[in-house]
Amino acid sequence: MNMVSKNSGRWSIKDPVIAKDMHGVIGGISTLMVFPHKAHSEAEKETQSKTEGPVKMYQVESFSWLWSRQARKLINESVGTYLSLQAAVKEAEPDECKPLLVKKCREYRSMIQACVEDVNMSQECEDQEEIKACGQLLYKMELILSLIEILFIDIKPGGLVLGQLVMWIRVHFTQCIEKKNEAMESDHPHLHPAYWEAVYGAVLQGRMEGARQMLSNHSNADTDPFLSMDELLRKMPVYQVYGGVSVAEFTVRWQHWQSECERRLQEGHFTTCHQLQTVCKILCGNQQTINSLIDLMDTWYHLMVSTLLFTCPTVKLFRLHNAAQDAITSIGGEQRTTPLDNVLLAAMEADTHQVIKECQQVLDNTWFTAHVTDLLCHTMGQKTGQKFLPELRESLLLDYASVLVSHSSLWQVGILYLDHCGASGIAMSQMVLQRLPLTDDSCVHKIIQMASDRNFDSIIVGVCRIMGRRALSQGRLGSAIWWGVRSRDAAFTSHLAHQILHKYVAEGRFESSQLLDHLGPAMLLSDTLTFLGKYREFHMMYQDGNFQDAATLLVSLISSKLAPEYFWPVLLLDALPLLKSEEPVISAEQTYELMYCLHNLHNHTCKRGKQGPLENEVASSAFIEKERDIRLALSNNLARAIIHEGSIEN
Repeated sequence: MNMVSKNSGRWSIKDPVIAKDMHGVIGGISTLMVFPHKAHSEAEKETQSKTEGPVKMYQVESFSWLWSRQARKLINESVGTYLSLQAAVKEAEPDECKPLLVKKCREYRSMIQACVEDVNMSQECEDQEEIKACGQLLYKMELILSLIEILFIDIKPGGLVLGQLVMWIRVHFTQCIEKKNEAMESDHPHLHPAYWEAVYGAVLQGRMEGARQMLSNHSNADTDPFLSMDELLRKMPVYQVYGGVSVAEFTVRWQHWQSECERRLQEGHFTTCHQLQTVCKILCGNQQTINSLIDLMDTWYHLMVSTLLFTCPTVKLFRLHNAAQDAITSIGGEQRTTPLDNVLLAAMEADTHQVIKECQQVLDNTWFTAHVTDLLCHTMGQKTGQKFLPELRESLLLDYASVLVSHSSLWQVGILYLDHCGASGIAMSQMVLQRLPLTDDSCVHKIIQMASDRNFDSIIVGVCRIMGRRALSQGRLGSAIWWGVRSRDAAFTSHLAHQILHKYVAEGRFESSQLLDHLGPAMLLSDTLTFLGKYREFHMMYQDGNFQDAATLLVSLISSKLAPEYFWPVLLLDALPLLKSEEPVISAEQTYELMYCLHNLHNHTCKRGKQGPLENEVASSAFIEKERDIRLALSNNLARAIIHEGSIEN
């Protein structure tokens, strides 16, 4: 009986027998076998009675988000990106790796975003609580991965990161856009309760064009305060890494622009509208004003980016940690941080080990940590202080693959990941392929193909043996011999060949004649199989009217002793029509061979007849009835052959 736990809380088994005393053993990956058990002393063992009623064993399986529909799509799509990344990194030059890694990272992000879209579209037809949890998980994954791309993979010249961080905030915090749309859809946008919140939010995210559009819809847009603010927003300098302006020159422009903002604020340009004063204070980098709008930013990292945007627009990567700590302090200190915050903080500290560790605690799946570690390993695995990454990558990929191979329909994907896990991955692949249940022919062919691609010959042999014995137990001799040939098991194929010969003796027809016609070199696997293949070849020659070659092959089969003794009568009976042909097709020497075989068979039959019942009564009785005809045909053929051969010599 299976039980699946979908959460990390308590679960119960409603069974009075198992409720008293319970024991469990590991039954597989993420599986626990639970059954009634109670330890007894030696004295108690003698007096204990049997348990009343049926005793059940329970298979408890932990539920993973990876089994959900959205995750299945992510798993199947990401494996292609992962494999192409491994192949491309091997071939790429060191200076070509960065664009490649950025591209692959963005492919992973696009897959996550596609899953988010699927979640949003399926909200009406599925469990709302589960859908909400799935959406939050995907959001966290994309948020973390996009920050890792900025801080570790797509590092800009000089380490200037603010432009990327602003875009990161804009993508993941869209409340100001929603409020803007609400206000703009009303008849009088400037009177809408969300109007000024939308303006503040746009400014805090550096969306100056959006803020100007909002202000232009105000009833006082043509007045001096609004025109002055529009000018400041329009002239705000924005640093572009590849814009052709040096950091020093940009800093001068920035200081001049911010000085102008401070001058206009001090001169009272906005005293008639305190909301514009607030906007101007934001532009001046007034920390108190920015902190007062924390409700519009929700998180410390949004606060950090908005603060840096107006206080230090050329901030470098190594100073992010201090800015993050200041933002955390502004929202109430570390006691208000969440596990997700710890991941982002570790990323801003450039601590790869801590990032991976925190990700494992935050995210309920191994997909994310495995792929992130793979990206980080290819990005900085050989740098000083980061040489632990290759081993950690292999370990996490093994963990992820072990989860996949435990699923009935994802094991093939897991094997593909194990191919890139060194010796441990090869060993696990062999173990997995050996233990997979052989449910149907399709599954078997997949296992054989996967094993063949990796040169796991022992696994191919083992699987074919099992399938051959299964086919034999079901009475399918043709299928059994096909699997036997593939397994290269000489003893088993010999046994199957005997079974086919016995059936031919009893019924007079071949089992799976087409398979026997195309054995090719495989017939050399055992003597009996070789005889079976050659005997089938004799029948084909005889049917085609090639009597001379058929007779030569038949005599060679008799003289080579390849044929089992119980099949000798059949061979001699097959020779009878050839012996009676108009022209002699069996030579004198071949006739002597047949006479010798007939003599031995006669003696053998007499001995076995005295001892007990003969083996293969059908063939033996037919032979006894035709023995006189065979002897007469041999004598006549010998005379004709001697005369014919003598005339040819003369």
